Amino acid sequence: MSDQRRAHPMRDHRLTRRSLLCSAVGAALLPRSVWAAEGQTLSNGVLVMPDGSTVSGGVSWKGSKITALGPDVTGGTDLGGRWIVPGFTDAGCRLGLLEVGLESSTHDTSAKESIALDARVIDGYNPRSDLIPVARVNGITQAIITPDLSGMVPGHAALVRTDRHLMNDVVIEESVGLCMNLGRAGQGHEGPKSRIALMKAWRKFFEEHPKPKGKTKKDEETKIDKRIGMDLRRGELLALIQANRADDIERALALIEDNDLNAVLVGCVEGHLVADSIAAAGVPVLLGPLDAQPSSFQHPHARYENPAILHEKGVKFAFRSGDAHAVRNLPTLAGLAVAHGLPWDAAIRALTVNPMDIFGHPELGRLQEGAEATFFVVDGDPLQPRHPVQDVYIGGLASSMETRQTRLYEQYRELR
Repeated sequence: MSDQRRAHPMRDHRLTRRSLLCSAVGAALLPRSVWAAEGQTLSNGVLVMPDGSTVSGGVSWKGSKITALGPDVTGGTDLGGRWIVPGFTDAGCRLGLLEVGLESSTHDTSAKESIALDARVIDGYNPRSDLIPVARVNGITQAIITPDLSGMVPGHAALVRTDRHLMNDVVIEESVGLCMNLGRAGQGHEGPKSRIALMKAWRKFFEEHPKPKGKTKKDEETKIDKRIGMDLRRGELLALIQANRADDIERALALIEDNDLNAVLVGCVEGHLVADSIAAAGVPVLLGPLDAQPSSFQHPHARYENPAILHEKGVKFAFRSGDAHAVRNLPTLAGLAVAHGLPWDAAIRALTVNPMDIFGHPELGRLQEGAEATFFVVDGDPLQPRHPVQDVYIGGLASSMETRQTRLYEQYRELR
């Protein structure tokens, strides 16, 4: 190991393996609320604020909540000018649902039905997946996990943390919305075999699930699929509608308007072609993958300027990877969007406040008093891959920076 690596100021305070073991034994004797209750402070840093601006100062927190932040916060750990960034959210991925791409036995990503109204992605989530720590040490502290977006209705998406191992600790919300698909994706799992047949099937779906006139106690006695359809039509259940080709996006907007849905668009790879229509509808977007190429007939007009054009038209969006292994790359891909015209502060909001506002969790994704103390410390601009993340705090607790890759590095860095 080089002298420079040994002398890294942000690594000096980290726990060694022996001290980590001792701490873990001690912590096991206490509930998490006790050993998280003592207040902590980071100072002499650069804060990334909810509007995407930066302010010099520090942050203090007690338990899981931020108690103070800004230039007046001093003491505690001196960051030496490093940045304090609210935790990033991947607004659509399969993290924790598969482990090895080419080994199907590690996949729990789908109910394998065209219409699976009661399929819940959380039932396949593995909080001990080796891919989760890799995402976390790259600043991803929350994720919207979705089933494979194939078939008309693949099931419910969920919101999870990327730390801790018990389901009760990691799951923030079991259902943040119902995934629905247009275009080629809607034809999966023995679904309709053309766009014409698919749209016919969608019209039939909404005829079979009419909007209820009111809500009665009898509704609770109906079958689960019917109740889900009723919640969708009332607007109580968010519709996550994937559409990538421009004409499919227009069809999605028409479905939303005709059926009075509470909805967001997912994908929107060709959104720049119909940006005015999306903006006029006031429908937010879970945008991505951001590096989509014009390599498919499903989005032959893909371009890197897509986020910049949508932003210019006033569309609110959050960024998604749509992947499992590539979740770690989401901050860098946001930087790619910045390189192609998206303002830096807009890219930051698409990773922090926007996804949490879209899904109704304003306590997350922002540095402000009373918000959850979930953030990370990074050497500089978090969208630049040359600036490594040094520490991650989720709910006020320091997260492990160990991954499978770091374990292998430690194991094999010295040949015996």
